[in-house]
Amino acid sequence: MNAPTVTAVITAHDRVAFLPYAVRSALDGGADQVVVVRNFTGPIEGCAGRYLDVLCPIPDTAEKQCRGLEAARCEVVSFLDDDDVWTPEKLSRVRTLFGGDPTLLYYDHAQRPIDAEGRPILASHPELAATHPERFDQWDGRDFGELVKTIWPGNSSSTSVRRAWAVDWITAAREAGWSADLFWLVAALLSGRAGVRITPEPLTLLRLHDRNMSHARGATPEEFRTRHRIASERFARANGTLARIATERVGPASPMTQYLTRAAEGFRFFAALEAGDRARSAALRALRAGAGKGDRGVRLAAGMALVSPALARRLLFRSSLRRWALG
Repeated sequence: MNAPTVTAVITAHDRVAFLPYAVRSALDGGADQVVVVRNFTGPIEGCAGRYLDVLCPIPDTAEKQCRGLEAARCEVVSFLDDDDVWTPEKLSRVRTLFGGDPTLLYYDHAQRPIDAEGRPILASHPELAATHPERFDQWDGRDFGELVKTIWPGNSSSTSVRRAWAVDWITAAREAGWSADLFWLVAALLSGRAGVRITPEPLTLLRLHDRNMSHARGATPEEFRTRHRIASERFARANGTLARIATERVGPASPMTQYLTRAAEGFRFFAALEAGDRARSAALRALRAGAGKGDRGVRLAAGMALVSPALARRLLFRSSLRRWALG
């Protein structure tokens, strides 16, 4: 087995404080190349001369990852968000899997949560507690919703791709924009399930703080409303783009296409609800399009919005507080 070389592509936007920890975890883990794609300049403590700096003012994670892919010179690219860190075993596992299977295109694994100071914490929200990567080998290959909601760990900091394959998807990734983690999963499955590997090893330490994952943590109701609107607009665009790509590759009736189409409509509803822009009409469209199928949160929020958009917004904020609570 020839162990492949690995480029760590670390993406950052505005956040400065956590970046040195991410870069050092890649360097200490033995990355052959480290590329930092960010929208700010300045030295990274303890890392001088050991990384390639790529400036990117565009906030979309996918754009930053694409610029990292273009700068990468290794056979495998592993992505890392600026606020997360890798365990020491991470890159050894990546080399073993990609070196042992020349058909492998995409690898994703589980995470462990830490707080802003890097201390282990308990997080019970579904994105961490309710996914079971160990079930991937038993997945039937058809129910894409089951994969996304109950199996796939779903985080860019746990994603590795074979560079020669990934560069062919750069144009589509840029168009998708925000949801980079879901994009690479979809692209890999459209390229053939045999090239996908998902495992339960927690090789990423996922840092939970007031501006990641949860739009509610540390936010007032108005701050939540703004954050959630912007995120929903971005995810609607990403899922809509992925639905179009899936339609072109596997047809409009495929489970993947239908899931992505419903997801896009659900996010369009949330964006309209938070913007106060014809929320009742958006709710009705979402329900008619089946956006609430398999997603109780969309179904309940849309149903409530038909009665009172203001009440739906209040309940959405409260449910988000409960959903993303730590402890």
